[in-house]
Amino acid sequence: MYDEGNMHPLARKINTFLMTKGELPDSVMDWAAKVYREKLGTYNEKRRPYKDNVSMSSVGKPFCQLHAEKLKWPKLPVSDSLKLKMLYGHTTEVIALAVLYASGVNVLTMSEKTVLPTENGDIKGELDLIIEIDGQPSLWDIKTASPYAYDSKFSSYEKLKDNDDFGYVDQLHGYTRAARKDYPGLVIGGWIVVHKVTGEIKIVPANPMDEPEIISKISNTLKRYSEATEDNFERGYSDVAETFYKKPTGNRKLGITCSYCDFKYSCWPGLEHKPNERSRSKDAFAYYTHWRPMDGGQS
Repeated sequence: MYDEGNMHPLARKINTFLMTKGELPDSVMDWAAKVYREKLGTYNEKRRPYKDNVSMSSVGKPFCQLHAEKLKWPKLPVSDSLKLKMLYGHTTEVIALAVLYASGVNVLTMSEKTVLPTENGDIKGELDLIIEIDGQPSLWDIKTASPYAYDSKFSSYEKLKDNDDFGYVDQLHGYTRAARKDYPGLVIGGWIVVHKVTGEIKIVPANPMDEPEIISKISNTLKRYSEATEDNFERGYSDVAETFYKKPTGNRKLGITCSYCDFKYSCWPGLEHKPNERSRSKDAFAYYTHWRPMDGGQS
């Protein structure tokens, strides 16, 4: 599971518990059942739009998405399965927390609300987890990941930082700075990542040296958000040329980031969701900004 010669202290505790086939004490299971009941309650909650400012969990997202949210552009409806998908994540989170407790990890707090003051306003959020390792409090987030994300996005802190459309890096640094007033000496920890398919757990430590840069970035985002109007909206991304076997097809489509955006139809008028005619896969769909049928006609 881990390289014993280069193991993070938190990974070592988890690994020891799992490898020795430790048991979950009744007290931990009773606690986990109580927490899970609270997590199930989120199924009944309604998504709330941003009010006066962005939240800590969203501040690191592409700014064009925050801008569109402020302008109240039409967005895609929430899918019927999204709430169940979120509950899967909550379930994994509770299991991971139970394993942490059973591994002897000292959990100082979890799901605690925070406020980060910046020169451009305050930003609110709810941190995931603060634990103590060798007497040092550190802040962590628990994530579930697909096989691809587990092996790629969460392969290292630098890899995550370079491909962070969900703003995980910004929010973790922001939570750490915000919570330090109540937890002196608090340092950023990182991410406890659970593989959705195999159940493997990995520890991805964050770089504490990035905190000044990230906090400055958060403050600048708040300033841009306060100045955002219908007149100064800018797309953060361009569409891309479609290729098939490395050859251009003449079509253009949205990149990955835009494809997952709730505002894509508002941002790209005329956008069409169509199958890739050249592919034999039934799942080869894309969001086309320009589409030309294979027979040479125009869309």
